[in-house]
Amino acid sequence: MRVPGADLSTEEQATGRIALLAKALALSNKEDMSASPKKLIDFAALNLLRYPAKHAKDLRAWDASDEYLAEFIRADAPALLINDAFGALHCAVGVNAFHINDSWCSRHAIEINSQQSFTPYSGQALAYGLVKLPKSLSLFEAQLQEAARYLSAPLTLYFSGMQKHVSSGHLDIIKSYCDEVEYLPTQRKARMYTARLRPGQQTATPYLQAVPELSLTLHNMPGVFAGQKIDIGSRFFIEHFDRLPSAETVADVGCGNGLLSLAYHRLHPKAELHLFDESLAAVESAQLSFAANFPDASRQIQHCDGLSDAVANGQTFDLILINPPFHQQNTVTTDIALSMFAQARQCMAATSELWIVANRHLNYQAALKKNFRQIELIAQNAKFVIIKAKR
Repeated sequence: MRVPGADLSTEEQATGRIALLAKALALSNKEDMSASPKKLIDFAALNLLRYPAKHAKDLRAWDASDEYLAEFIRADAPALLINDAFGALHCAVGVNAFHINDSWCSRHAIEINSQQSFTPYSGQALAYGLVKLPKSLSLFEAQLQEAARYLSAPLTLYFSGMQKHVSSGHLDIIKSYCDEVEYLPTQRKARMYTARLRPGQQTATPYLQAVPELSLTLHNMPGVFAGQKIDIGSRFFIEHFDRLPSAETVADVGCGNGLLSLAYHRLHPKAELHLFDESLAAVESAQLSFAANFPDASRQIQHCDGLSDAVANGQTFDLILINPPFHQQNTVTTDIALSMFAQARQCMAATSELWIVANRHLNYQAALKKNFRQIELIAQNAKFVIIKAKR
């Protein structure tokens, strides 16, 4: 069966999406937006792309909560979009979209799918906002604080997420920062709230976490992975750091709060460290953690998709460390990990080493054997494996 748009380039597909959107939005201009809301966009017709490129055929770039939120779009009115995952909402809203979004991958997907620039929200005039409820409650609270800081009057927001991922904690946070909270009927397992966000001046602050066995204090911004506890995979990895080579250049891919790089620096203080994460909260956490613990360490910390910038610049590293995620928001996927491994191979010389800690049930060894000539199991326990790979 032919997949619509499969023989078109990404740019051609995006052009087709824009034409469909223009037609839909032109029709919506004729609607009275004060009347009952109507869904403006058929997302299935737009051939929206996930980023990184999807591997499981059942993963889409939108869900029922995007479709529910799209019913409340106001034609030609400027909108705040919080956590637009792959640009479905941006495509529906158009050029009047302003974003609060932690994810570099989401930002990139928005630009790919809309062929428009990602514009962060920084106080632009708004008529309303659409919010995809994130997995992290601390991130959600910080995002409402960020939005509220710019407001001079209450702003109507619509909040949605798939029912199985929406908790009472989300509603508690909405009630803490909003008035006139109303629950709307669930549609196709997508929950919906509407409320008025109050102006406010609260700012997100890091959670300080002591790691006495390493004489470190981590600074974890809201939303960073393992924000109030040490990730057990990283802890297991660090227990075997005495087996790592002494490298001149080290890449820490998906660095989170910087724990792996901090631990490596303690053992090898002369190493040049390069930290990468697609989460802005992670980048900020790593920056704060290094400033507090090793302010003079040689380091670069970047907000990007894994090693994508390093690949583009032709960089190589002596040692690459990866503790890969297997979730993208609430979706279980190995897409990000496989993308990291492919990028790592392009950033390795003949003598470089890639070290990975991962959940053992994911069986990454099979995928690694396709692209690396030497795979070695360094250590394992009931939950994790540590793998070394060479080109």
